[in-house]
Amino acid sequence: MHNLLTKRTQEWKKDYKGVKIAIMVMVANVIMLIPGFAQQKAAVTYGDIAAIESKVLNQTIPLTIHLPANYDSSKKTYPVIYQLGSHFRARFAMLASTLDYMGEGQIPETILIGIDLPQGNRILLPAGEEKDTTVPDNYIEFIETELIPHVDNTYRTAPFRMFYGASNSGFFAVYTLLNKPMLFNSYFASSPSIMIIPDVLHEKIKSGPIQTLEENRSLHIVYSDDEGLTDNVVEFSQVIADNKPANFSYKVDELVNQVHVPAQDNTLFLLETYPDFNPIENLDSLDKVVRHFDTLSKRYGYEIQPPISMIFNLGVDMIIAKHTAVAEEIFEYSLEVYPEGKESYLGMGVVRRDQGDKEGAKSLFEKALAIDPDYAVAKRLLQRLENQNN
Repeated sequence: MHNLLTKRTQEWKKDYKGVKIAIMVMVANVIMLIPGFAQQKAAVTYGDIAAIESKVLNQTIPLTIHLPANYDSSKKTYPVIYQLGSHFRARFAMLASTLDYMGEGQIPETILIGIDLPQGNRILLPAGEEKDTTVPDNYIEFIETELIPHVDNTYRTAPFRMFYGASNSGFFAVYTLLNKPMLFNSYFASSPSIMIIPDVLHEKIKSGPIQTLEENRSLHIVYSDDEGLTDNVVEFSQVIADNKPANFSYKVDELVNQVHVPAQDNTLFLLETYPDFNPIENLDSLDKVVRHFDTLSKRYGYEIQPPISMIFNLGVDMIIAKHTAVAEEIFEYSLEVYPEGKESYLGMGVVRRDQGDKEGAKSLFEKALAIDPDYAVAKRLLQRLENQNN
């Protein structure tokens, strides 16, 4: 009995040590997502480090790239968010994590391109007493003539781009919109420093290129009531209201007691950009699903496919309801749209099983496992089939 207790105690200590280490790692990861830790040496980097040689800026610009999880196994194109100041790794990690969490559930999966600013984001402001805009103008030229073509040539990008800036780089996002509105479809500015050259910004609203837009563009500002920006944003907003450009939408969210560059800005921006990706209407048929995403595709200017999870869940509902023929149609569509998706093969495998085609079901479950050898549901269903044959 003593030996048994000793053995169990040793096993418990080993398990406890493993749990303790896991908790420590989890806590460390959460801590590193806090903005105050952004400049520590061990800060989170949630993407691949890259760089581009800029002739316009005459320097190497570091980049941080975050791709959707299924990017390598898919063939579809993706919208792109360009984030300024990704050298603040925690902020970059927060946006990357948000895209992963919301992707295909509330927004399309999205490529994130982080533009590092090693000299600090003040480099994007007008300089000196004269408020010289040479540097921010050069950065706009760099983004237009070098960065965007580089990204489009390197990755499978859709023709829908978003631009995110915070604080001083939030000013730059607004400044870019008012000078080159066609560069991006949506502009996000978190706590932007629009008090820097307000008269210049106001004049560009009144008579700049934004007044002759031929396509829809949008600006969304988020800030907190405790950071001293309210009067500036109210004045800026009034100028827009008095000179409302055609094809331009504008939204402001003033948050309460959320300090400079509110942490929830990413979520607010993305939900405003894709307000009905996940519609309130119950899409309870394949026809409704296809029509909804056809409508979104026309609105955003590129093909937005229904998420595989939505198709799969609809197919499972039909299987449960014993509408096998309808489920078969749904998973045929899933295989057509997502031939690389393990869920497509699993769903069709269940349909074949319910139709009495055990060999067909076995083959489909095996294809799902070829895509993901650790796919537990496919393993379990395949094992049940094999047990039935024994």
